[in-house]
Amino acid sequence: MPATINPLRYPGAKRQLIPYIEKLLSVNNLTGSTFYEPYAGSAVVGLELLQKGIINKLILVEKDILIYSFWRCVFEHTTELCKRIEETAIDIETWKALKPLRDVKHCDDANLLDLGFAGLFFNRTNFSGILNANPIGGINQTSSYKINCRFNKALIISLIEKLSLLNEKIELYWDDAINFMNNTKKNFLKETSFVYFDPPYFVKGERLYRHYYSKSDHKALANFVRENKHFDWLISYDDDPYICGLYSGFGAKYRPFYLDYTVSSKQRSKGKELLISNLPLPPITINRSNIVENA
Repeated sequence: MPATINPLRYPGAKRQLIPYIEKLLSVNNLTGSTFYEPYAGSAVVGLELLQKGIINKLILVEKDILIYSFWRCVFEHTTELCKRIEETAIDIETWKALKPLRDVKHCDDANLLDLGFAGLFFNRTNFSGILNANPIGGINQTSSYKINCRFNKALIISLIEKLSLLNEKIELYWDDAINFMNNTKKNFLKETSFVYFDPPYFVKGERLYRHYYSKSDHKALANFVRENKHFDWLISYDDDPYICGLYSGFGAKYRPFYLDYTVSSKQRSKGKELLISNLPLPPITINRSNIVENA
């Protein structure tokens, strides 16, 4: 099983899609393109494609202030972030001390390094990597799994240092995805740009994300791709009739598939998902050997 290349844990298992997206770019002459991830999160797809040289530039957009700040620290304050990781105790006292940072609304309202470290800390120490969840093992740490069981400092630091070498090929923005795309669409060149949308899940988004989507938000994304035909795009979603209805009637292509998710230390489940694109979508084969235990 390949080792993870990402310092963040993340809901779902989107790394399994990377070979497929790489193939999609290749057959559509988009290798070497600028790759947009307007819902960056762990940015696992774009970062691996960039590391492999499949794309030349990566544009990341993230609305969650803690995750955005983490990525800024990775690419702009690598040494300071790694030192903070090395020197900070991974325990319930640190969790409680950092908890107020979950309420920060603007980057100027707190220290960037504090915000960035908090984003990493909560992602690595909370149940399922959910920033607003409780810590692994609970507040009283009565479980056999403790708060630090997913926080391998040496591995995390090495991954951050490796990713920081990509900083000249990455642009990072703190923004709402649709707002960013509306303000950026005039810069697209169809032959050199590709957008991978990985919006919050429709069914379980409220449980997984601090900035989940309402039905109107999901509709706004569908309207955006419906109304803008000057770039190529791919969307990954949880499969639901409402989502299918949003993308019907304007030539979008669909491919259902299944991803394996580790939902606890002892249980794996399968989630039905959907790929939607304005490009022809070849059949999907998921290589189970690419599954990474990252929950």
